Amino acid sequence: MNTRVVVVHGLFRTQRAMRPLRKPLKNAGYEVLEYRYPTTRLEVTDHAESLREYLIQLVAEDPDRTVRLVGHSLGAVISVLATTPGIPGIDRVVQIAPPNLGSPVAEKFEGLFGRFIVPLKELSENTGGPLPLGVEPGTPTGVIAAESDPMVPIRCTSLRGSTDHIQLPGSHTFVFWRDKTQKEIIHFLDNGRFSDSAKRVESDQKP
Repeated sequence: MNTRVVVVHGLFRTQRAMRPLRKPLKNAGYEVLEYRYPTTRLEVTDHAESLREYLIQLVAEDPDRTVRLVGHSLGAVISVLATTPGIPGIDRVVQIAPPNLGSPVAEKFEGLFGRFIVPLKELSENTGGPLPLGVEPGTPTGVIAAESDPMVPIRCTSLRGSTDHIQLPGSHTFVFWRDKTQKEIIHFLDNGRFSDSAKRVESDQKP
């Protein structure tokens, strides 16, 4: 039976935003499940708790099938939080352009739109980002940073305790539309690491 991959979209997006990954993941032998959530209405931690409940139920329904996650932006952050502590049956997470340490754009607009867009404060770079201080992923996690991304610069994608961290050409929104990115996502899902040829990010993984 095929391993299942849950794809998790980002802020202001719907599950349709992740459709460019559907075909390559299916061609690689994965069953693709699209997670849906109202991105602007709840805090990051609430989104993560809801995703965790969904994942626990998914594993319980078919415990013999492995589940893996691919999240973009806010979806990448809640994918890590939802799988920390780890959930038996879920063994890999890929983050695409994740604001792990916050976003300078969220910081800029927090004061104007924070009461309408609930996660903005947690996503602001000036608060240190949405991950609790010192948190490390409870599930092996690979991070992909987009090289042309003013929304989430490479420095903001740092995740202490990540398994692997690379940077690829592309913008925040469209980096995972690229063939190279799709191949790296699949490589991590298959092998637990990105390809040897990928450009690594020297991030602050150490204390």
